[in-house]
Amino acid sequence: MISTLASALIDGLALSMLYFMIASGFSLIFGLEDIVNFAHGSFFMLGAFVSYEVVSYTGSFYLGLLAAGIAMAILAALVESGLLRRKFGNEMAIIMLTLGIMYIIHHGALLRYGAASSTYGTIPSYIQGTLKPGPIIINKYRLFIIVLGFIIAGGVFLFLNRTNVGLIVRAGIDDVDMAKALGANTKRTFTLVFAVGSALAGLGGAAAVGWIYASVDLGLNYLFFAFAIVVIGGLGSFKGTFYAALLAGIIHELFAYYIPFLAGPSLFILMAAVLLLKPEGLLGGATQ
Repeated sequence: MISTLASALIDGLALSMLYFMIASGFSLIFGLEDIVNFAHGSFFMLGAFVSYEVVSYTGSFYLGLLAAGIAMAILAALVESGLLRRKFGNEMAIIMLTLGIMYIIHHGALLRYGAASSTYGTIPSYIQGTLKPGPIIINKYRLFIIVLGFIIAGGVFLFLNRTNVGLIVRAGIDDVDMAKALGANTKRTFTLVFAVGSALAGLGGAAAVGWIYASVDLGLNYLFFAFAIVVIGGLGSFKGTFYAALLAGIIHELFAYYIPFLAGPSLFILMAAVLLLKPEGLLGGATQ
């Protein structure tokens, strides 16, 4: 009983960190730029395949993770500055552009990889296998995902609260017009946040390859997850997104272990429950 509960909690925390890596970027972009980026899930999926390709060619697991984050940051910066920036203020145009980008990435990946799932041929030996402290069995790779997720969460929190750019981001989430009036370079900040948010999604996709595998379905599935978690946490709240991801991942895995038929809809059950009790989300209105 104890070992089963421990396994459920470890798996839940690992899933929470994958949720967080995609949802945090989605939340930052939406909070600052007021953009519902439908291509965000595609960056998660594309990051998975970029990492898979790099690891396949180089044999370096960490180079694959780094390449996924950098590639998605560069791609996102080009998309934001070359396409989306021209249409700021036109919500329908933004929606259509991001939907078009999602369609292109999805079908490009489908042509390249087909419908099959792929996983890494090699990962470092120290994150393979399991740990067995007493009756508890802990998957090392999922433990790695948990550690990676908390490191990223800490890094983004410090970025938002301890840097000048982070201060501009938080001010822009509260009132972008006031931030402009005070002399903030919002165009550059928008591009940076879009790139960082997409890099987080790419890292999440890369981390997912060793557990959930890389497949073209990752993009659409995790886009829905990201949207639901941002709503649960509260729009514009980084902390809220983190707490919502923790709740969502742990509840999903507890249901998967103990009430399997509720595991699939668990995220949306959680969203409905939170919105009934607190329509603005867990920390709606907060900017940290």
